[in-house]
Amino acid sequence: MQDALAISCPHCGESFSLAFDASEGSAEFVIDCEVCCRPMNVTIQVNDDGEIETLDVVEE
Repeated sequence: MQDALAISCPHCGESFSLAFDASEGSAEFVIDCEVCCRPMNVTIQVNDDGEIETLDVVEE
């Protein structure tokens, strides 16, 4: 099941939606901002019940 997460770019501050499938478990990846195109590191921690516990977005 995919969740739509609202994230804010740590560079420009703009918000956009990110699709994430919590049933796949925790993840860490680098994506580019849809607005300013600068990279950011996204870390998502998922608990044993498949619920998102933490979402961290920092500059790459």
